[in-house]
Amino acid sequence: MRSADVTIVGGGPAGAALAIALGRQGVRVELYEKAHYPRLKACGEGLLPHGVSALRDLVGLPNVPTVRGLRLCAGPESVDADFPTGHGLVVRRDRFDTWLFNLAAATPNVDARPGTRYTGARAEVLVGADGRGSMFHRCLPAVPATPRRVGLSTHAVGVEGVTDRVEVFFHGDGELYLAPTGGGEVLMSALFDYRHFRPDGMTRLLERIPALRARTRRLEFTTPLLASAPLGSFVPRVVDKTQRLLLVGDAAGAPDPIVGDGLALAFASTQDAALAIVSGDFGAYQRRRLARGAKARRLGRLMLALSRSERRGAWFLRHGAALVPRFLDVAVAPEPSRHEPS
Repeated sequence: MRSADVTIVGGGPAGAALAIALGRQGVRVELYEKAHYPRLKACGEGLLPHGVSALRDLVGLPNVPTVRGLRLCAGPESVDADFPTGHGLVVRRDRFDTWLFNLAAATPNVDARPGTRYTGARAEVLVGADGRGSMFHRCLPAVPATPRRVGLSTHAVGVEGVTDRVEVFFHGDGELYLAPTGGGEVLMSALFDYRHFRPDGMTRLLERIPALRARTRRLEFTTPLLASAPLGSFVPRVVDKTQRLLLVGDAAGAPDPIVGDGLALAFASTQDAALAIVSGDFGAYQRRRLARGAKARRLGRLMLALSRSERRGAWFLRHGAALVPRFLDVAVAPEPSRHEPS
């Protein structure tokens, strides 16, 4: 493939990772990002083990907290489960996105343009890496996920008993996640059904979950409370061969955050997207990316059904605790080789 012929719109993790992969293969890339870094982003900030592996192979790993698994909590019940292989990471998005974008900017053949909106000029291949609300959904439409959900996230100090597991508290309106971000700080991320969402939902949750309320001492938020909605989407086609357009990251479909697979899905698909662009075989990328997304959606539907109420979640943890490791096996199952049939 000739150099100087890929335009990537969006410099978040998916776009930056793809720019690095292509630049290292001698493909000249224009990478547009409308924001300036660092910038905060509403996110669960978790990277599952298969995403950790893909990121390590691409650029190495940042110096961030590691987690070995999950702690699921509902009412008085709780279950710990470790990842079957590897470990996860907790990445504060303001720092992580800056780190990865700077690596892309330093990669040979990559022309990174922070604070620059894409205005329509394009090279031979165009990549949409601009998130769930991608401008390219006009020609590759996205289908909103159901149920409709909204997320809140912030960071705080003053929570005791935080370990090397991501804690998931099921409650009547959705889920609350706690994860260590280093230096005694924790991520707090809450997911709600639209019908039960209130702007003060995070504060209400901290008051309504006794197990968490007992662990807070002089709680102080260290970053603004951010919201994101709607959560999740399905994109039936992620390539347009006629326009030589390819979607990556959340622009190519976003699983419900209850799965925690958004970042991992982006990194696990990076080399496939790079291979498609260099080889011109967009079809293989589409098949693999849609298969990964379908797996995440199936797992998400199952977890949402189990977490629909605190009572149901507690019943499952009490009677089905042995199944929790199986959920993790499915969520972080090793990827087949790219050389196997798609």
